[in-house]
Amino acid sequence: MAARRRRREVRARRARVVKRRASAAAGAAALAPAAAGLSEAEPRATFVFQGTVKRLRASTLKQLAPDPRTVVVTVDHIVEAPAALAHLSGQDVTVGVARGPAPRIGQPILFHTNGWIFGDSVAVQSLRHEPIRRAHTALLHPTADPVEQKRQVDLRARFAAAQVVVSGRVTEVRLPQEQRALARRRRAAAPDAAALPPQGPASEHEPHWREAVIEVDDVHKGQHRTREVVIRFPASTDVRWYRAPKFHPGHQGFFMLHRTEEAYTALSPMDFQPYQRPGGIRSLITGAASAPGS
Repeated sequence: MAARRRRREVRARRARVVKRRASAAAGAAALAPAAAGLSEAEPRATFVFQGTVKRLRASTLKQLAPDPRTVVVTVDHIVEAPAALAHLSGQDVTVGVARGPAPRIGQPILFHTNGWIFGDSVAVQSLRHEPIRRAHTALLHPTADPVEQKRQVDLRARFAAAQVVVSGRVTEVRLPQEQRALARRRRAAAPDAAALPPQGPASEHEPHWREAVIEVDDVHKGQHRTREVVIRFPASTDVRWYRAPKFHPGHQGFFMLHRTEEAYTALSPMDFQPYQRPGGIRSLITGAASAPGS
């Protein structure tokens, strides 16, 4: 009885770790675009895998009741995955299938999914699924690292979404203009205004916006005519913002700039790459420059 109880506790601890990692990854990936003035992007699959349908109208989780759109699938080969799901090869998962023809038992399918429910097992929600075809041979290469594959796909999407890509050096980090103006008004209103608490309700997810002034060495994508560009970034280390770049004077490298109504922003860890790091943005710039018609 004691050994059985210990096994249950170990399984429960593992499930909690997987759930925490997946939740943190999802939250960091989102990086609160609405709060920064960004529009919500269309859903994009973060867990892509080849699987074989094992059971229909079934579930691997006690907390998820089976229905006509849930199937149990054995994960045969992972194409793209966040680190929290990269261990699922060979395991059974529950898939909430997208609309369209339901898969058949024994049918190998390429699933494009996102994490859904994490407990004693894992459930994912399919955005779309398609039968395995000859065209998928290169995609299903057995030596590809699914975590690195996902990182490369995410990086290419981030590069494509950036309005401007520059290389240069951070010369200054400062408060945004509206915050500087507010600080001046408060200092003028009271000698000890700097010691006063901030006006308005405080939020636990307050980004603490800062601006990094970049001295531009080169423009690699988009249009930018001046020698400087300003990037707004969150200085907060809250769970909502901790993965965003934290710039300091002297930082040098490649910057991917995303335009909002107010300013350019850098909200993803992919938006900055130091010069000394190989590959990544550097490779995308080189590839874009060598593409036909560039």
